[in-house]
Amino acid sequence: MANKNPAALDSQPSELTPEKVLPQKNHAKAGGPPNASGFYIYIGPSIRGLLQSGTIFRGSKAHARRMAQKAIEKQPLVKTLIVSGDCLPEARLKVKTPGNALYANYRKIAGK
Repeated sequence: MANKNPAALDSQPSELTPEKVLPQKNHAKAGGPPNASGFYIYIGPSIRGLLQSGTIFRGSKAHARRMAQKAIEKQPLVKTLIVSGDCLPEARLKVKTPGNALYANYRKIAGK
């Protein structure tokens, strides 16, 4: 049975600190925790017959790159547009904003 006394809940130590619940920004640069979301996503343009935009890869970045290997062989910049779920909101904005590497790589793959 669960103890429904609110005072008893507050007295127990919590294992969920803000650092464990919310991923740190720029964790790859800071050497922080690995991808907490557990997935990677391709945010580049679709490459006919090889890779569709928005493809989700569960697991590690190495696994995502293996799954997209044929597309990477055809367009090496594809690997720069496979981003972690933790960085997805920022990366989607960067792909649409001129003046950064994600935008430039997207345009090169798209042939624009």
